[in-house]
Amino acid sequence: MVWLLSLLFVVVLAACGFGLVGYGFGAVADGMAGLREPPAVLRGIAALAGACAVVVYAWGLLHVVGALLEAEDGGTDSAPVRSCRTPGWEARDISGYHVSFVPLGFVCETGDGGTYDNGDVPGYVNPAAAVFALAGAGGAVTAGYASERRARSTQGPGDVQL
Repeated sequence: MVWLLSLLFVVVLAACGFGLVGYGFGAVADGMAGLREPPAVLRGIAALAGACAVVVYAWGLLHVVGALLEAEDGGTDSAPVRSCRTPGWEARDISGYHVSFVPLGFVCETGDGGTYDNGDVPGYVNPAAAVFALAGAGGAVTAGYASERRARSTQGPGDVQL
């Protein structure tokens, strides 16, 4: 059941990614044509960075869903979980697994209480998603600051803003 919810989450992330890409490219293109002010262009760039973060995270989540489908596939040769059969798995007493969503990963549990990541999620997914998300948040904050600064500079000295 978790894999179904994760797959639904991937679809929602893809829709959000497409929306952010559309807004971002539109804002940047309008800014380059001189139709928008710099803060709007910064918001567009922040939206594109956010879209990259969403897409990279969705890509990693697809890997997790694949590992979950393989782990929950019952029948012959299903114990220990096939997703946990990494090099040297024979020496480990594999007792179960769980999914980590932040950072994204499929984590195998051993009988002695230890855990290890099976490596199904590519190593670049978590750092790339974090960098793009921070860049998007930084761009959004910078755009807000630029908008506020522009609004305050156009306000006259005697104007009172309520």
